[in-house]
Amino acid sequence: MENLLPSGKLGKLMPNGVLGTPRRTFAVGLIAVILAAFLLLVYLRSYRNSVKSTSAPVQALVAKRYIPKGTTWDTIAKNGYFEATVISKGALAEGAIIDSAAVRGQVAVTDIFPAHQLLVTDFAVTATSSALSGVLKGKWRAIAITLDPQHGLTPQIQTNDRVDVYTQNGAVLGLLKPNVLVLQAPNQVASDTTAPTSTDYVLKVPVKDVPRFAFASDNTKIWFVLRGQKRAGVTPQHFVTATNLFAGR
Repeated sequence: MENLLPSGKLGKLMPNGVLGTPRRTFAVGLIAVILAAFLLLVYLRSYRNSVKSTSAPVQALVAKRYIPKGTTWDTIAKNGYFEATVISKGALAEGAIIDSAAVRGQVAVTDIFPAHQLLVTDFAVTATSSALSGVLKGKWRAIAITLDPQHGLTPQIQTNDRVDVYTQNGAVLGLLKPNVLVLQAPNQVASDTTAPTSTDYVLKVPVKDVPRFAFASDNTKIWFVLRGQKRAGVTPQHFVTATNLFAGR
């Protein structure tokens, strides 16, 4: 080295103090390398966690068919208009519905097309969706019937049960109408509504039967007979009077 760089010239070529502190220079460089490595590890860990988070499986509710605006959630759920699909968290749309309870009692406020992820913004509570009238369409009407626990089989008969309605007019007892839906049982809220409760039964009947139910409610005795939830048979009409009460069939 002495032949390549003569003594005394090295100090003229390098800035003052650089060669005088080699350990300090090495330490500073080592610290910089360690810091850079640490920051790189932090970044890689953060990136790895981010990738894991976005790729984690989650459940989304996806439309199976076209759902027109105004369809109630009750109709959508009962008819299976959607399916639960497992997707990656990164593919989950903002505001996607992951729990159907979030939109229970609401209606679609926009047209929904097949393969669309159901969003909370697709549904809302409207003036009709929260009222009892929101579950009535076409020929159907709601009528209230007041019964004591014996005649109304209270509290065994619940909202959404079906009953056969019998009435006694004078000395004759017969079937008024079979297979009637109980929209609202006493002190229970009607499904998919926020309608107020009452101590009456609220039945869903065709408009042509409303006068018969109204007359029977005010002028006769009425009994509700609970139907089975599955495979309930056809209820026959059979009039009973004092003369055939013990005749049997």
